[in-house]
Amino acid sequence: MWRLNRLGRTVSSSQAVNPSRLRLVSIGAVAFFALAVYSQARVQAFGSQDIKRKAIKSNRFVVTDIDEPRRGQILSSDGKTLARDEGVFALHVNAEKVPKSPAFYLELGAAIEMSGSEIREVVSRSKGEIIWPATLTAEQKKKLDAVKSKWRADGLSADASGKRLYPLGSAASSIAGFLGNSETAKGIEKMLSMEIAGSEGISRGMIDRTGAFLPMRMEEDSTRRVDGSNVLLTVDSDLQQAAFDSVRRAVDANKAESGIAIVMDPKTGDVLAMANWPTFDPKTGQGPDGKPADFNPNIMGHFEPGSTMKILTQAKAIEDQVVGPGWTWNCNGTLTKGPYQIRCDEHHGSRAHGTVNLEKAISLSCNVSAAQWACLIKFEPYHQFIKDLGLVDALDVPLPNAKSGSLFIEPVAKTHELMCWGFGQSMGVTPLALASAFTSLGNDGIWMKPRFVKSIGGKEQPTQEGKAVFSPETTHQVMRYMEAVIDSDRGTGKSLRIPGYRMAGKTGTAERKGRKGGGYVANFVGFLPADNPRAMILVMIDRPSTGKYYGATVAGPVFSDLARAVIRKYGLKPTSGTTEAVKKPVAPKVEVEVRR
Repeated sequence: MWRLNRLGRTVSSSQAVNPSRLRLVSIGAVAFFALAVYSQARVQAFGSQDIKRKAIKSNRFVVTDIDEPRRGQILSSDGKTLARDEGVFALHVNAEKVPKSPAFYLELGAAIEMSGSEIREVVSRSKGEIIWPATLTAEQKKKLDAVKSKWRADGLSADASGKRLYPLGSAASSIAGFLGNSETAKGIEKMLSMEIAGSEGISRGMIDRTGAFLPMRMEEDSTRRVDGSNVLLTVDSDLQQAAFDSVRRAVDANKAESGIAIVMDPKTGDVLAMANWPTFDPKTGQGPDGKPADFNPNIMGHFEPGSTMKILTQAKAIEDQVVGPGWTWNCNGTLTKGPYQIRCDEHHGSRAHGTVNLEKAISLSCNVSAAQWACLIKFEPYHQFIKDLGLVDALDVPLPNAKSGSLFIEPVAKTHELMCWGFGQSMGVTPLALASAFTSLGNDGIWMKPRFVKSIGGKEQPTQEGKAVFSPETTHQVMRYMEAVIDSDRGTGKSLRIPGYRMAGKTGTAERKGRKGGGYVANFVGFLPADNPRAMILVMIDRPSTGKYYGATVAGPVFSDLARAVIRKYGLKPTSGTTEAVKKPVAPKVEVEVRR
């Protein structure tokens, strides 16, 4: 029989396909395919663990790839960078694990914009790993990774340099800190390192004979990289720079040992600025003398608050109703209680203020009045009052080595200690703790703990709940008396007026009696505006040595500078007069960007 084939030609029946044979061939093909599937299933599904064990044992086809995280930034509340990674990468070449082909080096050189022939020459003379002195940009690293993948060059890598940039330099170093190592790290960089650092990714798996990574062989302990979180601070970069510049000028002008300035929002406890001079250079972590600078006077230094303490003592006396609006006192220059005596204005010998009321006692800074208020409050309540203001315990802040305060208590001389406490002597407090205590006067009697961090990784950090230590009525009354310190012609702070703006303040001059080196601490604390304050400002200048040491003369100009900076920053409107006095002072030139 003849049939037409698919080309239209005739064929005999003997040449036609046998259906039985076709079935046999089909069965054989299916069986062969099934055998192949079974073989692969046995290897991949049933024997994979055995193969993995053998590969791991031989260590020939198992690789571990470390993916370093990017460290988070530290940012000011107005979005300026205070600390960030340098953003460059170091080139690592393992001479024993890169191709020898000239074409490889040609492509590598073109990708990273270096001489491929020079790289090849150095590698050919070397053994082990080489770290190139030149760094790569992020774009160059991306091109390098492409060359590495194409050539399967396991010995080629680019790791983050690990260096940090601090754009505000020394102006913010006491807060942002310094990365260094576990022993030398400082500030936020140290205390929030876990949040900022992130965690490395680990890819552990198998490669084939060509070196290609096999994702399906990924080990269970592999993890993804998690970049570090950005930390947003409460600190304002403009106020921080202004505080640093002004404190530095004051220390230099008065040939003082050191100085600090703190600006806080009394309503929230947010630290808007905290500066000191001298401080350390974040390029090196060292102070001006070239030695490691591990002392932060804002949280570690002990200072007597001096006369600034009088306003807190007066507020407590009013709150406890041991004095009232009609209170008067005849200051004859001394106050004697049993065998103990204190004097007014002892820097110039005994001086009587005559009859004083609550306002005049503050505006003239009368020691005798403050000591009398403390005695009316009595020892135990006053002692507890100091504790309630946070002046004794160390503050819980994200800065290392915060110290507690100290009180000098002679059991047989409690009355004398109490009188001295009333006007800020016989106690040692850290400046930040004292600044925090003053927030109660600008916040309707609610004491707020200091807050430095607004958010971590975008997650808002809550403001800590405050503690009521005074009634609103008490603080409003005391604030009026503090206004007289600046507004009254007899006030100790009259030289600090800014036309058109109501401000409240208190001068302070504490003598370092019995302390090594002696000397004085010139202080000033103030609020702006006096009605519903936007900012509380504390300034302390330690051991001025030009012959001037009064608070208004030495610390007052820094307060005035910062009051103007606050006015500019928040656009505060004058209640009367002109704003001409709030022009920005000329600041010394500072570095814009530094490297560690």
